[in-house]
Amino acid sequence: MTLRQRYGRITRIIDVPLCSRCAGELNRRSAEEERLQKISWLLAGVLGLLALAIALLLTPAALSFGLRLLIALLAAGALAAGVLWSFRKPMANAALPEKQAIRQSVAIEGFSWRTTTFAFENDLFADKFVELNAPRLMEI
Repeated sequence: MTLRQRYGRITRIIDVPLCSRCAGELNRRSAEEERLQKISWLLAGVLGLLALAIALLLTPAALSFGLRLLIALLAAGALAAGVLWSFRKPMANAALPEKQAIRQSVAIEGFSWRTTTFAFENDLFADKFVELNAPRLMEI
């Protein structure tokens, strides 16, 4: 599982090791999540093709076909990416409760150039984290 936190132009990315059961839970999808994923793919494909056709028809014929095709592909790609991006939040909300619990078990609360502050849902896991990383931890 990857934790990401953005602060201005800096993004802190930390890979969190998971047990095999938790990793399997993260790969499982609920029926609603699969339905939303398929709808997003279908909608992105249809709107991408529609944007491609419209952009090819609306660009001036004086431009070369290669340039017109490039403009149309950029428009289609941008529209398809926008559709897929807009479905991210509903898909995350439709995830299984176990998957949501694993995702919310640890988060990066804040960071600076030298420190990272984590927030844990489970106190037992927080104690285990402190035990495993004792030499690297700073006292506040």
